[in-house]
Amino acid sequence: MRKMTKGEMTKERIYNSAKELFYNQGYNATTIQQIADHSDTTLGSMTYHFATKDTFIARIFDDYLTSINESLQVKLIGYKPINSFEKHFYLTMVWYQYLLSDPLVKNFYFEISQNDSLYPFLHGRMSEIYHEFVKDYNLRIRPIEFDALLLADFGARRELTRGFCEDKIKMPVEDFSILIISNTARCFGIPQKAIYRVSYEALLFYRGHDFSEIKLLI
Repeated sequence: MRKMTKGEMTKERIYNSAKELFYNQGYNATTIQQIADHSDTTLGSMTYHFATKDTFIARIFDDYLTSINESLQVKLIGYKPINSFEKHFYLTMVWYQYLLSDPLVKNFYFEISQNDSLYPFLHGRMSEIYHEFVKDYNLRIRPIEFDALLLADFGARRELTRGFCEDKIKMPVEDFSILIISNTARCFGIPQKAIYRVSYEALLFYRGHDFSEIKLLI
């Protein structure tokens, strides 16, 4: 394994400090100066690697998504073949479980959902994933309709997440995860029968495997 350079080690130290502060203090209460002080770096050095607080968000969630995908890849070895929608359903079960079960992570996620810090990251990723849904189910959706559905889905996810974090939606995280991805599937016209089948299989798969190694912050 290649040895990290001094600059790379500094960047990782800053990144880990930011995650620790976001976890303990929340996103809104954490300042750039606090991250610099906590990581024992100058403000100039910190902003060289991470220009703003939002710069951390893309890295945090990219790492989170990668860890879920890698875990699923291992756990799906020997499992039956699944399409992109089924895999995304399984991923969504893990995604929300570790965002909404820990109160401190939940608070962090709620704060960034309020100021849309996560939108730039999710928009590109969701577009790629949903295009695969269209191919798998041969859905007749024009490009202009696809873009509108993508916006509608993101808005629904954001509002539902806010409602859950504010205790306006009272249900187990597992049920909430199924609600979120099932709503997406209905928006894009995936057959209801397929949604019911995949939701049941995804729930059994999630309950039958340990994903405790996956963390968002610390």
